[in-house]
Order: sequence, then C-alpha cells, then structure tokens
Amino acid sequence: MSFDDEWAKLRSDAGLRLAGAGPGPSGGNGGVSSSEGKKKAAVRALEEHVLPDTRAAGKVMDETTEAAVKGFKDWATGAGLTTALKGWRTAVSSLEKALAGEKTALSGTNQLLHGGDRWTGGQFNGLTPPPAAGAQPQPPFLSKLQNYR
Repeated sequence: MSFDDEWAKLRSDAGLRLAGAGPGPSGGNGGVSSSEGKKKAAVRALEEHVLPDTRAAGKVMDETTEAAVKGFKDWATGAGLTTALKGWRTAVSSLEKALAGEKTALSGTNQLLHGGDRWTGGQFNGLTPPPAAGAQPQPPFLSKLQNYR
C-alpha cells in the first residue's frame, strides 16, 4: 500500500469516527459512556480497601525499618536506612494523596455526568404533548436519559 493510499484510508476512517459511523480507537461505538455503578464501586474500593491497605503497608515498613535503624545506629547502614525511611514516608504520603485525589475525581465525575443528566431529564418530565381534538390527555414525555441508569 502506498503512502497516499494509506493516508486516504486513515483520513476516511477518522472522518467516519467523527461522524459517529465507525468504531472508536478502543473498539467502542465512538460515543461517551459512563457507568455510575462502576464509579461508585471504584470509590468504595478506594475508601474501604486501597487507601487503608496503603496506610497499613506504609506503617509495617516504617516499623520494620525503624527497628533496623536502631540495630544499625552506629553504622553507616543505620544512616542509609534513615534516609531511605524518609524517602519511603514521602512516597507513601504522595501515593495516599494521589489515591485520595482519584477518589475525589471519580466521585466528582460521577456527580457531574449523572447529576447533569438527571437535572436535564427533570426539565422535561412535566412537558405533555398537545392533545388531539377530543382525545384524552397524554402522559408526560419521559426522558430517554432514564434508560441509562
């Protein structure tokens, strides 16, 4: 395949994806998708397991290394372990902050995407179609956003 042929195919494929006619790069349908339940489960896992387990692992390392520092206090190894322990504590603290930030971001994204959808759908719940002459009033239009729960 020549460069021009390959370039034309790539442009065509990109145009189809932009128009929503082809699969996206990840093999999906090219649309934005979000799972409220999966985000809540991820937040719950971060709160209940990942963050506490990270703290516990950090403490175990602290205790073990502190015991080794005491054993080697008069040696260069003790000084090296002290420096390593400071670095370890900084790394654990940074990891905890990053995980907390991810938890906050997941919660915020969930509220932004799904809360906005609910708000927008709620704006249309009270609308009713105009009744035909002599016909019974119709129920309100239902938002199709409700299908994505």
